[in-house]
Amino acid sequence: MNDEFEIKMNALAGKDVADMIDEMALPFLDLAEKLEAARLNGADKATWTAIMETNIFLWRFIANFLPKNFDREVPARGGAMLEMIADFMTRASMAMPDNPDTELVDKLVRLNLNMCHQILSMRTDQADSASAA
Repeated sequence: MNDEFEIKMNALAGKDVADMIDEMALPFLDLAEKLEAARLNGADKATWTAIMETNIFLWRFIANFLPKNFDREVPARGGAMLEMIADFMTRASMAMPDNPDTELVDKLVRLNLNMCHQILSMRTDQADSASAA
């Protein structure tokens, strides 16, 4: 799963900002779907481990990438919040393969969907900035 995400991020280098924002949001939606499917289908430990490793990688990446590359859209306060969520995701992901708690999975799904939405809202912010200029 991590290789697929890295390939997508490498492909972003030549894209415009709106396309990059769309591509950054998609992995969060994908992970939310995978988490929910794993919960509903009673996934095995290897599947949970793969999903959780990807979740950690994605959140750590985005917590570092967004504040550095979208500093206008992600103020310092937002960067600190991303870091806190990434820390939570790391702790939750480490606990998950041994004990996939339904409530915790639901929180992870909602956080990933919310992050997808937040990233997509940056597209609107970009359009507003461009029209104001």
